Amino acid sequence: MKSYVKRVISTPITGEQVYLIAFSFLLFISFLMTTTFTDYFHTRPLQLLSYLSVALVILKIYLFDHHNIRMLLIITLILAFAVISWRKSQSYLILDVVTLIVGAKGVHFKRVVHWYYRISLIMLVAVVLYSLIGVISNLSYVVPNRGTRYALGIVYPTDLASHVLYLMIAKSYLDFDKIRWPYYVVFIVLAYLMKQVADARLSTIAAIVLVIALIVAKQAQNKKRWAIKIVSLFWTATPILVFIDLVAVLNYDPWNQLFIRANNLFSNRLALSSMAIKKYGTNLWGNHVIEHGWGGAKGLKMASVDSARYFYIDSSYVRLLVIYGLVVLVMIVAFMMYISIRATVEKDYALVVAMLVVTISCLVEQHLLDISFNPFLLATFAMTWSKKKENPNEKSHSDGFLQ
Repeated sequence: MKSYVKRVISTPITGEQVYLIAFSFLLFISFLMTTTFTDYFHTRPLQLLSYLSVALVILKIYLFDHHNIRMLLIITLILAFAVISWRKSQSYLILDVVTLIVGAKGVHFKRVVHWYYRISLIMLVAVVLYSLIGVISNLSYVVPNRGTRYALGIVYPTDLASHVLYLMIAKSYLDFDKIRWPYYVVFIVLAYLMKQVADARLSTIAAIVLVIALIVAKQAQNKKRWAIKIVSLFWTATPILVFIDLVAVLNYDPWNQLFIRANNLFSNRLALSSMAIKKYGTNLWGNHVIEHGWGGAKGLKMASVDSARYFYIDSSYVRLLVIYGLVVLVMIVAFMMYISIRATVEKDYALVVAMLVVTISCLVEQHLLDISFNPFLLATFAMTWSKKKENPNEKSHSDGFLQ
């Protein structure tokens, strides 16, 4: 026993260990803030605690990572952009996620997703059980012509569906080599349950897209030329959808029949995004935007008493522009494209599919920067590898950003 303790004490701490500890702690806090446990305490202390993880990752960057001067200057500049946007927007999410992105050097991305999947799955199952036995609130929303929508311990039904969707994406990424028809059946069943329980139509569609994309990607893995050609175009979804989303919002006309139909299809998201731009405008570093959503106990009360107050920017790309600013929008979209293009070149089809579905989901959901939903931005600087080189002890040629 003594020798074991000595061995543990004498084992050197690695940068990857520091990162995974910080990531896990931040993930736990971030996930907790999406649940109705927050009815019992203020979220401000949790936000302050999240800065401990940020500080730990920054410590890793400057003490454990071995960046050259040029790379260190780039990372410092990126962190400075995040700090400026954080202070302007007063949203801590941008600081959290950008620090995790640039701090992921030397960290195997698959291990990050493993920890994300395990922690998120355990917490989601626990939250659902606690809500069903009455320990925490199971918020329900009665919507005309849509029935009753349940959140099962999460602050809003669509957030519940998004948690399930991102767990499906993570599972498909981790088990890509083993994916067969049983996986598709389970994913389709989960998509059906999302529709029945939360009536989350858009997340349900994203889950179906995930299944279709996985089928094509598996054919590409089997060297089917038609499938390889299709998968090689998946990365284009990011610039195309971001461009279409922003152009549609900036040119939104409430009297145009095409815009009316699109707005109805996306549950009034176009109108709300257009309203946000008209009210707050756009600039380089973002704005402090005050939103009134229907999530949580206060939101549920507002939905039943004063639903006209509702104002929320659902599209992640419009959020980036209005809340975090043009600089952050360009930076995050560039990271997304870099991940997708690099994964395409390396034939890492699992990551290509993951980024495609994340891109589509974030067109209509706000979870791009929220680590409790989306860990895939962290692949920008992290170590990724193709399936043929998946030995964690071997250094991949794709270890991080601009290496």
